[in-house]
Amino acid sequence: MTPVATRLAGLLALVAAGCSGRPPEPPPTPPNVVATIREQHLPNIELVTHEGRRVRFYDDLVKGKVVAINFMFATCRNACPESTQHLVEVQHALGDRMGRDVTFLSISLDAERDTPEVLRGYAEAHGAGPGWYFLTGKHDDIELLRHKLGAYELDPVIDADRTQHTGLVILGNEPAGRWKAITALGKPVRIRQAIERTILPVTEWPTGAAVVNEVPYEENERGKEVVTADEVAKLLVRDP
Repeated sequence: MTPVATRLAGLLALVAAGCSGRPPEPPPTPPNVVATIREQHLPNIELVTHEGRRVRFYDDLVKGKVVAINFMFATCRNACPESTQHLVEVQHALGDRMGRDVTFLSISLDAERDTPEVLRGYAEAHGAGPGWYFLTGKHDDIELLRHKLGAYELDPVIDADRTQHTGLVILGNEPAGRWKAITALGKPVRIRQAIERTILPVTEWPTGAAVVNEVPYEENERGKEVVTADEVAKLLVRDP
């Protein structure tokens, strides 16, 4: 077909479409990231706080909030004590932003032993303040939540051993659809910086030498400080 014939055929097609009275096809609607994350990764399971209050994970704890989520259990003697201590230091650094700008959610992997009373004692012993909830619930519900959030090991044998659970702090800005994760064993200042970047719009993130120099990396710590997942799309794609 010659160039002229091609253009003519295109014109006739447009005219035919116009004469038919059919409106042009609308452009495809981009996916709603916030809704997709909510539907696929934030199950609305029932939990009980260390204060004895029954809550729903999404409706009461996550919806419309910025959250820092980690998994723990009261009798853990490996990573949990250090992780909890780091979060206590972050709590102090955040000051009155705790509970206002960000909420901490520490979810027990030992639902049988970690009653609200046990978790309340754990919270008090470690100095957890307002804006920080320790939570328990049904074992199967918590396992579902843990996998939906991507906080599990690919090796099922290791994953079944809660003493080797992943030491992640999962950070989420639910209304903005921004999620990431950082190791709980890194320096508290790094965790605080990551939380502040989760709270703020991307355009307002602090950058440059001031951020790095606040606590310079040491050569033997790089492996511990690295963020394990930059976006929830990467963190949460793995389903069991």
